[in-house]
Amino acid sequence: MRKFKKMINNKNTKAGGLYLAGNLFNKAIAFLTIPIFTRMMSTSDFGLVNTYLSWVSILSLIVGLSLGSSIRSAYKDFKDDLEGYVSSIFFLSFLNFVVTSSIIILISCFFIEELDILLVALCLVQSYMTFVINSIDIKYMMSMDYIKKTLLLALPNVITVIMSVVWLINIENTKYLGRILPFVIVTSVIGVYYLARSFITGKKLIDKRYWKYAITLSIPLIFHGLSINILATSDRTLLTIFRSSSEAGIYSLVYNLSMVAAVVTASLESVWIPWFNKKIHDGKKEIINQSVALYIEIALVVMVGILMIGPEVLVFMAPQEYWSGNILIPPVVLASFFIFLYSISVNLEYYYKSTKVIATNTIIAALVNLGLNFIFIPKYGALGAAYTTVAAYIISFVIHYRAARKLDKGLFPFRVYIKPISWMFLSVGFTYVLMDYFLARWSLALVGFGIYIIFSVKKGRFSSLLK
Repeated sequence: MRKFKKMINNKNTKAGGLYLAGNLFNKAIAFLTIPIFTRMMSTSDFGLVNTYLSWVSILSLIVGLSLGSSIRSAYKDFKDDLEGYVSSIFFLSFLNFVVTSSIIILISCFFIEELDILLVALCLVQSYMTFVINSIDIKYMMSMDYIKKTLLLALPNVITVIMSVVWLINIENTKYLGRILPFVIVTSVIGVYYLARSFITGKKLIDKRYWKYAITLSIPLIFHGLSINILATSDRTLLTIFRSSSEAGIYSLVYNLSMVAAVVTASLESVWIPWFNKKIHDGKKEIINQSVALYIEIALVVMVGILMIGPEVLVFMAPQEYWSGNILIPPVVLASFFIFLYSISVNLEYYYKSTKVIATNTIIAALVNLGLNFIFIPKYGALGAAYTTVAAYIISFVIHYRAARKLDKGLFPFRVYIKPISWMFLSVGFTYVLMDYFLARWSLALVGFGIYIIFSVKKGRFSSLLK
């Protein structure tokens, strides 16, 4: 009991717990409304909305120049004038947004007539406001302002879902607009608020020193971010082109369900990044190496649990036309595990400001993924897309790990990865073998998770994490 109290009284445990609660609440809303949206929209509309959101992710990097990513380094280098720094990069990004949007709209009007200009305009607005919100999210993460970060995460999602349901009920045709417009409206209101607030409190619109600093760090990260989006979304886009929007919709749903593990890992990472930066600054590499092993272990347990219960969650969340996607769950969860693993190395690269290395390595992985998608999606469809994604993220993990070891040989010995990776592949195999035996899978998940929690709490293992 004493160890348990020590664990819950740990500042980082509290922060991580609140992040996790907010993330789970956020994802729970998304999950609980999946049965509603899959029944209110056709698979084609569902696929179109997901493709639109993929483009929002891509354009947010371009219109915002990925300047928000520099806040991670600026928090240390310009801590005394962080508000001024943020207002300055927001103004620079706004200028770029106006110019870039004008060019894209003109090209769409005169050269790509089949594009819906309304969707293009909505996508551009949402992309920029998403950039603003994500930048503020990074700022809250670095300052450990976890209450505001959690509210920023959860509140917009609640409002968006409520608006979407109301609009879909009242729309006969173009159902996809009933889902897209609430996203645009909510992100715009919140984004404009933070933009105006930053300009007022920061009081710096033009600062050449801040602009040069931000551009130097962020320009390579545009290509890194675009490559991540290619890794995450090219499969859905190519499924729509080579197969059908219906198959893309099924794949998107399974991908979103299986990526629930990212909710937990993102919560952990929100605490890990500022803690890691402080520890490496203080030269406490041994403590980092001890903590990273447990950090990976927790992610592994979550991933295995999702593998075991995933098929039934899919049946519960979606109508029968989506159920064929259950065979996609293991590879998509496996891919999310390697996303988590490579992020550990990327955080080290961020600390050393090796943004060019980050971008180069991620571009390589994205090009591999794109090439494999062109080869396997036309023939194997969604299953081919899932396994090419796994291959690409394994490559990403390997090359980022090698780069991180070159930067600091004292961190992250490969032995900390061997057991978790082995267990993950074994779990994928067990999932396929037991795919038709839900009772066996759920029993393994519940009993295994219970034993792990009891053992870990009894040994006080969690209290040693992120001291």
